Amino acid sequence: MATGSWVIIAIVGIVLIFFSLLRRRGGAAKYPEVVQALLYDVKLNQALALHFLEIVKPRRFENVNWLMNKDRIGFLGESLKEMLIEVFAKVEEYNKQIKEAQKAKSDSYKAIDLTRFKELLEKCRQELEDWMVQKTGQKELPPKYPTLMGTFFGER
Repeated sequence: MATGSWVIIAIVGIVLIFFSLLRRRGGAAKYPEVVQALLYDVKLNQALALHFLEIVKPRRFENVNWLMNKDRIGFLGESLKEMLIEVFAKVEEYNKQIKEAQKAKSDSYKAIDLTRFKELLEKCRQELEDWMVQKTGQKELPPKYPTLMGTFFGER
């Protein structure tokens, strides 16, 4: 009886290890997801910058995906990394100015010159999309829908 229980424990242990290895994804497999997230922020900021002066209530620029992924961009080219760093430094600077204007209840945020920012956003968007096309064959990842097998065995 004691031998049988050890066999069951060993089998359960092997199955758990097997499933944990299936669920684990390497760093290179997540690169398109990181680029997709950064591309989302860039596109949203591009739309905000385009209509910035028309918006009655100022909205801050988006940088959530940048904050989550800025330490994971080592796989990108140096020029793109530097451009992303510059873009999101400007985002933080502009968001600070917008926040101060909101506190003061003024429209001083409208004096922000977005010309260089718009150019950088366009270049970043183009380079990120080029990277996606080169690595995945398309500009955006297809949406992921949860599957029953994926829920139990992990998505690959």
